Amino acid sequence: MTDPTPNPDSGWKPPHERDQFALREERAPWGRWIAGLIVLGLVIAGALWLASKVVVPRDIPVIETAGSSSAPETEEAKPVIGADDAAWVKALEKDTLEGYQEYIAAFPDGKHADDAQAEINAYDDKAWENAQTRDTIAGYEDYLKDWPEGLHTTEARDRIAEIKAAADAARKAAAERAAAHAQAWQAAAEANTVDSYQNYLAQYPGGENAAEAQSRIDRLQATAADMAAWTAAKTAHTANAYQQYLNSFPQGVYAAEAIAAIEALRPTPGRVFKDCSTCPDMVSLPPGTASLGAGDNEKHARPNEKPQRPVTFANMFAISVKEVTFTEYNACISAGVCIGQPSDNGWGGGNRPVINVSWDEAQKYVAWLSETSGQSYSLPTEAQWEYAARAGDASPLIGGSTAALCAFANGASNESGLKWANPDCIDPASDKTLPAGSLGANKFGVKDMIGNVAEWTQDCNTLNLRDAPTDGSADSRGSCNQRVVRGGSWFSGPPDLRYAARLMQRRGDSNDFTGLRVVRKISS
Repeated sequence: MTDPTPNPDSGWKPPHERDQFALREERAPWGRWIAGLIVLGLVIAGALWLASKVVVPRDIPVIETAGSSSAPETEEAKPVIGADDAAWVKALEKDTLEGYQEYIAAFPDGKHADDAQAEINAYDDKAWENAQTRDTIAGYEDYLKDWPEGLHTTEARDRIAEIKAAADAARKAAAERAAAHAQAWQAAAEANTVDSYQNYLAQYPGGENAAEAQSRIDRLQATAADMAAWTAAKTAHTANAYQQYLNSFPQGVYAAEAIAAIEALRPTPGRVFKDCSTCPDMVSLPPGTASLGAGDNEKHARPNEKPQRPVTFANMFAISVKEVTFTEYNACISAGVCIGQPSDNGWGGGNRPVINVSWDEAQKYVAWLSETSGQSYSLPTEAQWEYAARAGDASPLIGGSTAALCAFANGASNESGLKWANPDCIDPASDKTLPAGSLGANKFGVKDMIGNVAEWTQDCNTLNLRDAPTDGSADSRGSCNQRVVRGGSWFSGPPDLRYAARLMQRRGDSNDFTGLRVVRKISS
């Protein structure tokens, strides 16, 4: 009998020690089995849920038909469904709005009616969503047309009303804005100022009249600049000032007036012009130098007419073509400036030279003439008078002789019976004046410088011409209570009809052989 006790020396060991097998590895893998079962359960549950949502042919109820009982017993029996289910299946197969509406129409209380209505409502909601996206009256009206009894008909009608009300409000607001705009434009146009148009643009920068407003602003500003330049030119009242205006505004509003002013202020030599309807005719004289006064060998020369000296006129000036007439002087009386009607001595007024006018009264006339014309008028200086009378002639008498004198001067002749009368002349108007300008003009186009009436000048009485001005200005030395008269008159003989003859009269005196002539400044 064998001894079951192992012999320690025999080399036997337990299996796990011999094979080094772990007891743990001998246990069953319960954890993995349980996890696998859980996963399998989830898969089965998912499959069952999916199957419940999908109609498979074998789950669709079968409509029972005649003769179906004769089917072979070996085939699987198909379930039989009713008309409600069949209609629903058909609706599901179409899956359209019409399909679901057909089901509802056929089975309004069918067992799938709620589902069908839910599908229809989804289409309704989609149509409403589209209408809201468009958000127009047409969009909401399209919804109402397609869904007259839809879920959102009340909302659609309310929204249509809101849009219409908003449109009406917008039209009203637009009309009010248009009226306000029209009123603002009318106000700006009536005011017609830069400020009024700028105020309009501030309110309506993009207004329909914005371009016109800016255009009018530009024109008004140009006109204002034009006016300012013209005002400055008129204030300066020089040819240069008017020329500067024309340079700045060649097409200016006052361009024609500026040109006329330049021509008046800077006329060409020999040009005859008239500054106003009642003003005397004037002729412009050229600048130049002339020897004025009596020469050393001049017959009949008096001490107060010497010495002869050169006088230079740097600028042109104008002198009246004829002596001032009664008609011209009466305009000053009518204006209330010249006081008293001078007597015509019974010879007649009109175009005859005015007489019986003192130096002081003559000064009132030239002041009125300056104010009326806007030009600078005065009595001539002695130098201006003699320069105009000589017109370049160096001889003592106009025409060069007592016989030639008759063609230019109305002086005393044989008919007068005066001992100093000129025997070479026949007097066409003995013992009185001739109408102004009746006889010939000199080379400057001036008439009656010699004879007819003596003419007041600006200069004071001096004993001689030594140290007299040589620039053509008046001599203010000597006795200014007496003023120089030049040219002689209808009462004068040849000695007093010389160019250089100087006679003196008290400034307040007046007589029938003294009148006046005027000069006018010509600006550079």
